[in-house]
Amino acid sequence: MDIDYNISQFISVYTEVVPKDLANEIMSSNINFQKSSFSDHNNKLEDSDARVNMDEFWIRNTHELCEPLKKCFTKSINMYIADHPFFSVQHITDFRINRYSEGGFMSKHSDNIHHSHGQHYGYPHATVLLYLNDDYDGGEFTVATKRIKPKARSAVVFPSNFMFPHGAEVVTKGTRWSIVAWLM
Repeated sequence: MDIDYNISQFISVYTEVVPKDLANEIMSSNINFQKSSFSDHNNKLEDSDARVNMDEFWIRNTHELCEPLKKCFTKSINMYIADHPFFSVQHITDFRINRYSEGGFMSKHSDNIHHSHGQHYGYPHATVLLYLNDDYDGGEFTVATKRIKPKARSAVVFPSNFMFPHGAEVVTKGTRWSIVAWLM
């Protein structure tokens, strides 16, 4: 049996994934953000200014936002599995809140990482991005051959390998909020 795949069929966008009150709570929280950076496979930090300009905050298992966010990620995963029945998940990494202020961006890269920020070792199968808002200009998400302006409270799911390079274009007005997790 021959199967004819189009790479874009593995990039899925789902709406109404994040409850409005949860999105608002996160965006109005007093979170202690850190400047984001890139690191190589040896966990050596690179000079990141040319590669990323965003603030980040990690949600670990004990954080009060972990369980409500896990429900959002699980909802996205289940929709992706319904669309791609051979896909499965054994582990979800910790969640990272990404805050891009005006001028913020992330250069194109692929998520074929072995580990990230001291987390679970292994190569992720897929990346899930939850978008909290859409009241900003610029900041479009590019992945493989697609350019997406995600709606507030939506999710984008795609494979984490070299065929799906992705990034966030420069935010020209407002603040762009997203949350990422990787699926093992």
